[in-house]
Amino acid sequence: MELYRPMSAEEYKAVAAKEFRGFPPRTEEQPLFAALLSQTGAEKIAKHMRIEKQAEHIAYVVSFLVEDSFIRQFPVQHDDEPDYRAVWIPAEDVELLNQHLIGKIRMLERYTVDRADGDVFFA
Repeated sequence: MELYRPMSAEEYKAVAAKEFRGFPPRTEEQPLFAALLSQTGAEKIAKHMRIEKQAEHIAYVVSFLVEDSFIRQFPVQHDDEPDYRAVWIPAEDVELLNQHLIGKIRMLERYTVDRADGDVFFA
C-alpha cells in the first residue's frame, strides 16, 4: 500500500539521515505515527502545518510503500473524510513499520511555510 506523510524539515532531515529507508522514533509527545491514504490530504496538511518560529519553515510531503499484510492491522481513521483517511501506528511500532517498508521513502513536494499559526498535524 502506498501511504503519504506531511513532515517538518527536522523530520525530513532525520529520514534523510536514514538514507530514506525509515522513519525516526517518535518523541514522548508523539504517541502516534500518522500516515495518510491520500496525497491530496497530505499536501493540504503540509501547506498549513504549524511550524515552530525557531524551526526551518519548510514542510515536505513524502510517500512510501509498506507491505499490505503489515499495514492492514491498523484501522483506518477519519473514514468519513476522504482526503484525511489515515492509519495511526503506535509510537512503539515505528521501527516495525520501518522493517516493512518496500523500497525508499520518496519526497513528492516541498513547501515554504512562512507562518507559525497553521493547523496542527494530528501526529
